[in-house]
Amino acid sequence: MKRLSVVVAASGQIRDVEIQPGTTAGDILHQINLPDYLLSKGPNEPFFAAAESIYDKVKDGEKIFASTKAEVGVVALCV
Repeated sequence: MKRLSVVVAASGQIRDVEIQPGTTAGDILHQINLPDYLLSKGPNEPFFAAAESIYDKVKDGEKIFASTKAEVGVVALCV
C-alpha cells in the first residue's frame, strides 16, 4: 500500500489517499470525487490515462496533481 497526496489545481487543496497495486488514475479521481479532472506527476508532465495503473509509477508519500483539461477552441473572427 502507498500513500499519495493529491494537490487539486487552482484550489490548492491537498487530499491524501492510499492506493494498492492495480489502482488506476480513474480510481483515485473517483475516490476523491473529481471525475472531470486528470492526474499527472507535475505541471510539465503528461496526464495519466484514466484506466492506467499508477501504483508502479509513483513513490510512497509522493505528491501528484489533479487538474482540469485545458479547453482549446477557435477564436471567432468578425468580418
